[in-house]
Amino acid sequence: MKLADHVEQIRELIEASFDKQFARLGFGKTKQMDDDKVANLPDEIKAKRERFIAMLDNHISETGSYESGREKLLDELTFTLFNRLAAIKVMEAANLFPPVLIKQVEHGDRSLGHKMWLEIYSHMRDEELEGIRDYIKFAFDELGGTLPLYSKAYAYALLPDTISLNDIIDRFNAVEIDEQITKEYVEGIWNSDDVLGWMYESYNNQKKQAHKDSKDKTEYHKVSLQSQVYTPRWVVQFLVENSLGKMYLEMYPDSEIKDNHKIANAPSTQARIPKPLHEVKIIDPACGSGNFLLYAFDFFYELYIDQIENYGADYEESDIAKLIIENNLHGIDLDDRAIQLAQLGLFIKAKKKRSSIGEINYNVVSSDFYLPEYDRVRQIFEQGNTLNKNQKELIEKVWSDLQNAYKFGSLVRIDEQIQDQLRAVEERAHDDLFAAADLAEHQSFAETFFKNLSEAVEQYARTSSDTFLTSQTQDAITFLELLTTKYDVATANPPYTDSTDFGPDLKKFVNDNYKKPYNFSTNLYATFIKRCYDLTNDYGVLALVHPQTFMYIKTFSDVREFMVEKTHLDLFVEWGYLGIEPPRDCRRLNILREYDNENTKLHS
Repeated sequence: MKLADHVEQIRELIEASFDKQFARLGFGKTKQMDDDKVANLPDEIKAKRERFIAMLDNHISETGSYESGREKLLDELTFTLFNRLAAIKVMEAANLFPPVLIKQVEHGDRSLGHKMWLEIYSHMRDEELEGIRDYIKFAFDELGGTLPLYSKAYAYALLPDTISLNDIIDRFNAVEIDEQITKEYVEGIWNSDDVLGWMYESYNNQKKQAHKDSKDKTEYHKVSLQSQVYTPRWVVQFLVENSLGKMYLEMYPDSEIKDNHKIANAPSTQARIPKPLHEVKIIDPACGSGNFLLYAFDFFYELYIDQIENYGADYEESDIAKLIIENNLHGIDLDDRAIQLAQLGLFIKAKKKRSSIGEINYNVVSSDFYLPEYDRVRQIFEQGNTLNKNQKELIEKVWSDLQNAYKFGSLVRIDEQIQDQLRAVEERAHDDLFAAADLAEHQSFAETFFKNLSEAVEQYARTSSDTFLTSQTQDAITFLELLTTKYDVATANPPYTDSTDFGPDLKKFVNDNYKKPYNFSTNLYATFIKRCYDLTNDYGVLALVHPQTFMYIKTFSDVREFMVEKTHLDLFVEWGYLGIEPPRDCRRLNILREYDNENTKLHS
């Protein structure tokens, strides 16, 4: 059986187990249990309902109906458990801790971890299936100290009943002994570096096909599903090495890195002022399950070793993994489930480098978070400040955009809106003496705006008694920090969705934000070219995969004009007619650089 078939069987099993739990708690497929019936439920069931209600109410508000809110909650719970167990299988295979899931005859058809746990908690032998559900909770809690996905406080950290959980574990264990799997993955399926990414793509196959068959327009909540493509390792490697790697060689042209990797047109003389490696930042604004970031981790690790051994950099090898994740790597995606996998993948890589890695702060975040209405935080911005009408309107507009991040992800333009208004005032100040005072006021406003914005989000998180909403607003803080930072490298395989397939909300957003002064609204991949350009600093590099349509079609004329006027083509790669993987469309890689005395931009 193929890996995709195993994934589908496991997904269906987990979904059915949570669906059964929903029904038992009084959450039917079309409506909730009436209040008078809830009053008659056992106290234990009522307590469990409370946690579900908090999450369900949020998803109902987001999706607009009970049925769709229930469906989203069911989907989130299903995928979270899928991710948690799949990642443990990978960590087991890497011998990062005693086996948690794999059962062996010599341990009484239990895992070694379960056997060891029973030796401490011997009374659990009398519980259902020897307390396997409690053991899994224990194992998750042990990981929760270093990985948010396994924390008790994680929003979707729930388990199905004991029998269902045991069946799910058995289905995971069946994957590595499948004859077809063992032939395809000679070194073991769970030892594969990108197995979590391939499982993520397989996980959504059914829904992706259903959306395609429906012929529906692609609205914001379907973008990640419609455009989901797992980028092959060799493509990722090429992009990272020829963007980040070439940038590094421009700082250190004599580095042996050029001998170990295929970097086109490697410089022989220094072309860039060196900066400390821990200050070099890379972002994938549509990172999915993080395959660009995972390879970038490996590549950065090699660069740190090069710095230590050949350039006398003051880094300790034991600190490198943590430095990379907390300083170098950044990612955003619409799909919270994909971000789970990205964080898991980075954690596993760090754990392999240093088993006692400890707590890690990730700069990889989902934009699928919740923020309150602006009226609830208005006083934070206006208290003690004299704001003019334009500034008040701008604050509300930015807050509204931040609220809509769950729809549009990294395409939300927050920092740029402030800068656009500031530039407009600066232009007026050249011709109008009275505008000079207005300019000083706007500059002061711009300097404090993002500090106040972060404070508003943090204050809401502190005052909220709802654990689910608190964790969501913490994601908003990270998201805000990522969007207001400039990066050295932006790399992605962005969504390819034509504007004719946009739903009304997505079409309006793209037209409002990416149509002037250059029109990047024809296709989402074009929109991401502009977004990546905006996210990078004046000496930045972009490394993107995209179709060939921008070269020929009239509606992409602004994209071509932008590239010609703002950048210089450094490297161009065409896959050929069949593209990255048959039978997909043809894809292109571009590496563009702009050389200008005042503003140098590198675009890959």
